[in-house]
Amino acid sequence: MKISKPNKLVIWLLTGFLLACIIVIIDTQLFYIPGSIICILFLVFGWLQSIYYFRVYKTLQTAKSPVENIADKKTCYETLINTADDTIILLDKSGKILMINTTGAQRLGHSPDALIGRNVFDLLPDSLKKSRNKKFQYVLTHKKTVRYVDHRQGIDFDQILSPVFDHSGNAVGIAVYGRDITAQKSIEAQLQKARQEAEKANNAKSIFLTHVSHELRTPLNVILGYTQILQSVSTLEKDEQKSLSKIHKNVDFIISLIDDILDLSKIESQNISLSIDVFEFNEFLAYISDIAFMYKQEKEVDFACHFSPDLPIYVNGDERRLKQVLLNLIVNAFKFTPKKGLVTLTVKKDNQAIVFQVEDTGIGIHEDKMSDIFQPFYRLTHQSDGFGLGLSIARHLVEMMGGKLNVQSTVDKGSTFWFSLYLESVDIIIQPDDTKNRKITGYTDSNKRILIVDDLKENRTILKGMISHLGFEIREANTGESALKCIHDGFEPDLILLDLIMPVMDGFEFAHQMKNNYPEITSKIVAVSASNILRSDKTVVFDAQIPKPIQRDHLIKTLEHQLDINWQYKMDSNQEANQNKTEPLENAQIPDHHILDQLIDYAQHGQITDIKDEIRKLEQQPTKYQKFTESIDGFVTELDFDGFIDYISTLGRQ
Repeated sequence: MKISKPNKLVIWLLTGFLLACIIVIIDTQLFYIPGSIICILFLVFGWLQSIYYFRVYKTLQTAKSPVENIADKKTCYETLINTADDTIILLDKSGKILMINTTGAQRLGHSPDALIGRNVFDLLPDSLKKSRNKKFQYVLTHKKTVRYVDHRQGIDFDQILSPVFDHSGNAVGIAVYGRDITAQKSIEAQLQKARQEAEKANNAKSIFLTHVSHELRTPLNVILGYTQILQSVSTLEKDEQKSLSKIHKNVDFIISLIDDILDLSKIESQNISLSIDVFEFNEFLAYISDIAFMYKQEKEVDFACHFSPDLPIYVNGDERRLKQVLLNLIVNAFKFTPKKGLVTLTVKKDNQAIVFQVEDTGIGIHEDKMSDIFQPFYRLTHQSDGFGLGLSIARHLVEMMGGKLNVQSTVDKGSTFWFSLYLESVDIIIQPDDTKNRKITGYTDSNKRILIVDDLKENRTILKGMISHLGFEIREANTGESALKCIHDGFEPDLILLDLIMPVMDGFEFAHQMKNNYPEITSKIVAVSASNILRSDKTVVFDAQIPKPIQRDHLIKTLEHQLDINWQYKMDSNQEANQNKTEPLENAQIPDHHILDQLIDYAQHGQITDIKDEIRKLEQQPTKYQKFTESIDGFVTELDFDGFIDYISTLGRQ
């Protein structure tokens, strides 16, 4: 009979107690030995045995035998496998099913027990047996996992075949995992369709914006063209030249608004880039302040600009994009600043960086609207002017240039936008452009021929008017066909100014035929386009591009570069006046010393706005200070603070 461990515990306790009693009797009746000590030892030994078996008993109450433990693990694994949503199958090398979970069996239309021992290839349609067996053998041979999508009866399965190895590393079978991805594929298809529709809509929008740009630029080209032709006339009075300059700058600003719309499309398609080059920083800031002054007069809002005297003369950066950012911020500030308010532009150095800051005393921005103002087409109020693109584009362009556009605002007190850029100061010595204020009268080289091709007479007239007095032999053509005929008849142009968008034969087709039919003629072809976008066509090579509206300076530089010519100049009246600006004036023509000191102080702090305001006050007495204001006009226009200070100091010593 087998005695259980609890019974052994009782027996050991009783045995220890009986032995103790016997020893006590022997000790008192028969022997004269210290039996009491032995009794105590037996009692202790019995109790220790009882404690040991009691602990063993409690441990066995909670522990399982190895066989029971393995059985529990097997049950756990089977539960996990059979409750999985994926198909799980274990195959031997021949394809026999060794194990299959409930999900897999249901997908095959059987119970798990009915499939154990069957060959998996017997369950496949004949059309799939060959291809599946090929994958099966590849996994066993190369010991690599294979993954593929199995499409059957309108259901997509993501299948994974993985080799199973024995202890020696031999492939002894294959584990198959299958997941129903039909719903996932459906979602992916919907997303792909939505993406294609979005791309289609975006392309349609880009085409629309390109056409809108072309339609807007065409009349602007006429306005700007005739303005520049009039500006080239040296007989105009100074006030007339200033008026034309205002027209020119306003047209430029309208063009920048059009560019904003096109740039948004480019930003969305991640197709916008920077054009880094050296530019004159003082001249750049003078242009920005001139535009701001025009807004000041229109909006009846005060404007102040503070330019640090230690700013570099020439910097390396994207002049056009930086101009776009600052004008957007300034226009935005004027837009939300009430009459008699103040907009301030500050440009200063901060170690190696240049800080640009536009501050206003306008309506301010609520804190919960701070992130919204940078969203495209968002307008702070329904009464706001503009498209709501300025801040969105400005932030993106600043980030492209390596900065971050920051904003701080208080409701009813105003807003401040600022950013810092590392514009590399050009260390090389750049000779001043002494041709800037001189009129071009011709060129020193041999006679050059130019063919102007444009379907609009106004555009041809403007182009011709800009360069006709320079000595070129010019021909016009209103279609691509007539241009080819002109060449066929013997007119071999050195350069062709070619409009791209024309009826019947556009500029691209003309360029193709020109190069194919007259390969011996090496005319430079300059594309002239209001869309400002050249088609990506490797078979057509344009030597240069001039966007519409045409800037005369750009046209002149293009002709100089493409034709490799040297211009002849004549000094204009403004330059003659500037050359005489350092001549001594009569004391009666010089303002009081406190005014001169104030002007010097303004110049030392780069406060161009205050200088212009002071000059405006002096101009209200034209008969008295006319020569003085004319003599300093060149310094102010070019933001030449050092020259201004030297000149005023010289007058102060008279």
